[in-house]
Amino acid sequence: MHLSQLRAFCAVAQTGSISGAARVLNRVPSGITVRIQQLEQDLGCELFLRDRQGMSLSQNGRLLLDHAQRILDLTDSTRLLMREEDLGGKLVIGALDVVLVDFMPALIGTFRKRYSGIGLDIRHEASEVLVQHVADGTLDIALTDGPVQSKALESRLAFVDEMLLITELNHPAVRKPSDLQCAELYGFRHDCSFRFRMDRWLAEARISHLPVTEIESYHTMLACVTAGMGAAWVLRSVLQTLPGHQHVRSHSLGEVGYTEIHYLWRSGQLSPNARRLIETGSELGERRHTQTWSRI
Repeated sequence: MHLSQLRAFCAVAQTGSISGAARVLNRVPSGITVRIQQLEQDLGCELFLRDRQGMSLSQNGRLLLDHAQRILDLTDSTRLLMREEDLGGKLVIGALDVVLVDFMPALIGTFRKRYSGIGLDIRHEASEVLVQHVADGTLDIALTDGPVQSKALESRLAFVDEMLLITELNHPAVRKPSDLQCAELYGFRHDCSFRFRMDRWLAEARISHLPVTEIESYHTMLACVTAGMGAAWVLRSVLQTLPGHQHVRSHSLGEVGYTEIHYLWRSGQLSPNARRLIETGSELGERRHTQTWSRI
């Protein structure tokens, strides 16, 4: 029995459907279904009665619901107790790789000076994984692209950036996907929202002949683009940090490239240490917001 299974069970019980639980937990319905099936198999009984109108609790499900909610509440309060002790405790932070490149060093450096007694655990994942880990309570807070639409989660703007298309230096201006004159594109794997946006950008223009090669490194992407092999999407703030960025041409994508990075946490579960992190980053985020949009 796992906490993620109990969260899925409680969400289905509250919403009356797999799709409703998926929206609350910001997960795909298939993931909710698997967790319910695993929990029923582990307990050896059916927890829901299924019909065309939806799902209702069985007798065993009703017995489990109150107990499961108490377990989740106790787990959440225990995490907060162990992580918070005045200006001590621990803060578990998740972030996109692009956030770790530019924004996070300045944020963490300032935070450490102010709150040296708080232990930090910093993890990087793709956006979809970050959202799941915040919803599960594995992370206290995350920095990911947003905003995320979920009743189970809350968010606040950290900073604004711009997604650029980069090509070889002598490539003609690109205003739409059909202007691309290259053999391939480079992007992260499909659980990255930036990759999803790039795929959608191509699909809306009905561009299907350009293969997308998955590369988990902006440095490698830049090297391939510089060699004239293809094009890639890169955040402006990240591009400026890459050695050799002056050897590629960047193209603004306009509103398509507008990118918001948000702090993300579970609804009603913003810990004091996480609040301190947001407060520390607010001045830095406002400065980046102004600087980014002065260049767009």
